[in-house]
Amino acid sequence: MKIARLARLNLLLVILLIVVFILNLAGGVHWYAPSLLWQSQHTLAQQIMWSIRLPRALAAALVGALLALSGQLMQTLSKNPIADPSILGVNAGAMLALMLGSVAGITLSVINTIWLSIVGATLAFVVVLMLAMTRQGLDPLRFILGGTVFSGFVSCLAYAVSLLTNTTMQFRNLLVGGFSDTTFKQVIFLVVGLFVVTLMITFNRKSLTLMVFDDATARSLGARPGLTRAIGALVIVISAGCSVAVAGNIGFVGLGIPAIIHYLHPDSLERNILPNLLLGAVFMLLIDFVAKTLVAPTELPLAALSAICGGAFLLIVIAREGQVLTDE
Repeated sequence: MKIARLARLNLLLVILLIVVFILNLAGGVHWYAPSLLWQSQHTLAQQIMWSIRLPRALAAALVGALLALSGQLMQTLSKNPIADPSILGVNAGAMLALMLGSVAGITLSVINTIWLSIVGATLAFVVVLMLAMTRQGLDPLRFILGGTVFSGFVSCLAYAVSLLTNTTMQFRNLLVGGFSDTTFKQVIFLVVGLFVVTLMITFNRKSLTLMVFDDATARSLGARPGLTRAIGALVIVISAGCSVAVAGNIGFVGLGIPAIIHYLHPDSLERNILPNLLLGAVFMLLIDFVAKTLVAPTELPLAALSAICGGAFLLIVIAREGQVLTDE
């Protein structure tokens, strides 16, 4: 019964993904038919579809999938349903590293963007973990509170760097999020990143799923908590680093998407990986479509749109938790 329900959910999400992907391709300052992609005529509209809209749509889908996946893993490892790379400063760390690297004279080529963003995300994640560790292990409350404060601090530093160096416009995509300058090289980079993290999760899915229990229980069931946390942290860092390198600091995807999937299909991490990937891609494609069409030709900041959706979702979660406590 559960398998049939999961199959129906995945099928629905695949259909939604196809529909929203086509919508994203078609929409913009001017609306174009997606059929231009395979027509033989060489027109300006066809060049726009191939060189701008197709890589943008592919990147949006991949970034959404990576952010949703990193959020799902972070919530599992921290045993906290509101954990998210953007809330905990991982995204902000990657963004700040890219900005400092550029200010220091490092050319932001695809390769340099990759290692700078991953290094920044890693350092930020390590700092948050250190803030959250106690003698009894990881404290979920300190993890969220420390991460939230650290995220705000790093984000302020990033804005200060952009203002002091007069590079606000240069770093606009990093600061507010967006896919306006996406290229096929970046798409290939995202595909490789998603392939690597999916492979890592697939080979360690049993151990990662067991991390919902305490260490003693997980160890008795065959998991190695220390190694599993290290692998999970590496997946989170790679996912968040790749996403920020291409799309900037986009938040709340890792918070809302795993929670929605858990509500629709409450099951283990390993069974909900694919639905999370699919819904994350659908959400990011839809947000990107709204960003570039709602007030065209002006493009709205993706981070703001995502934050509005994420903030509304967080308020609903808090309200429901309050209802539960009142009922009890």
